[in-house]
Amino acid sequence: MHPDVLIVGAGVAGLATADALARRGARVLLLEAGTQIGAEASSQNAGMVRRLGDDPIERALARRTHEALLDLDADPDFADAPVSRRSGALLLLGHEPMRLHDAAAHLHALGVAIKRLDGPAAIAAAVQSPLLQGCPAKLGWYDAEARVADAHALCRGLLARARRHGATLRTEAPVAALRRDGERIVGVQLADGTALDAGAVVLAAGAWTAGLCASVGLWRPLLPLRRTLLQTERHPGSHPDAPWIWLDDAGLYARPEAGGFLVSACDEALDPPRPGAASRLAPDPRAIALFHAKAQRLFPTLAGVRLRGGWSGLRTFAPDRAPMLGPDAEAPGLHLCAGLGGYGISCGLAAGEVVAASVLDAAPAWLDAPAVAPHRHTLRRFPLLPDGDTSRARLLDVATARARMSKTCTQ
Repeated sequence: MHPDVLIVGAGVAGLATADALARRGARVLLLEAGTQIGAEASSQNAGMVRRLGDDPIERALARRTHEALLDLDADPDFADAPVSRRSGALLLLGHEPMRLHDAAAHLHALGVAIKRLDGPAAIAAAVQSPLLQGCPAKLGWYDAEARVADAHALCRGLLARARRHGATLRTEAPVAALRRDGERIVGVQLADGTALDAGAVVLAAGAWTAGLCASVGLWRPLLPLRRTLLQTERHPGSHPDAPWIWLDDAGLYARPEAGGFLVSACDEALDPPRPGAASRLAPDPRAIALFHAKAQRLFPTLAGVRLRGGWSGLRTFAPDRAPMLGPDAEAPGLHLCAGLGGYGISCGLAAGEVVAASVLDAAPAWLDAPAVAPHRHTLRRFPLLPDGDTSRARLLDVATARARMSKTCTQ
């Protein structure tokens, strides 16, 4: 098989791209290093589909993904299990009460109803949740139509539909390097030495994307940040139909799950992936301690809650926290679907649509292509949130991060 498009990575981003291309008639070969699809970043998130984000690019992608998820309810390829459900979402603010006003106005202009809640009384009246007892939030934004997605069901459905349109999947096929003919990227080389050619190559390999770009001397500042998610024991305040709640400026969220809550203190730490190693790790004790300290102060009803599990995973960002989507002008034949950070579920379907359109030379009118171009100028320093609190951000030097990533990749 000489495919039209090779896609590296079978998470939500890669599968969404494969699905969009196959449905438009392209011959697609999808390569996954692991034994199963969606096992890395796509399986390490909380599944919250968030439309009310800081960045207008994120909002455009999330709104389109939200609409696409609704369409999947009637699609037979996604009939095995519900892909998403309506949950509602409450975004709260404490020390930064002017945050998200422009985001809400943008969504209002697009016809998305976001309700502003001024003060604790209005917040409590709109959303009945024990998490709000003693919570110091001063302002809230409520999205009644926000959803929670099942990443596993979404990946299975995308693969089924892509295969029905002719796409092929190869698992246990780790890619070692890109292959170049002159200036053009013409294919990939697998770890076992096999060379595969294609008309175009799409990198949707999450935290491993930067390393594959570097294999042909192309530096793309995609920084993998580790974050921890924890599952609490059963809690009397957890109800499956209740909205998820996110203290946006302080960096703490809780989503009802399995009779308890799936929670995160929104910690961030640079952690380059090692070749051949899985990115999912056990929670760091410091991240657990950070959650308990935040919960005691911000969600007092969760103070001292027992935990029954958790994990940490990698989320990959460009320095401006915007994704890298579409063709790379410095490497013809190469397209990226990367840098989706913590909003791969919120934006993944739309990101795949954007990249598929770029492969077919049909950039979508609803997104500013230069703003997400892989070759765009990026910041020299990256605003890192070690404890998730926007008031305690620190600047990470991108060149230093690059050196650390290069050293890790050679170990």
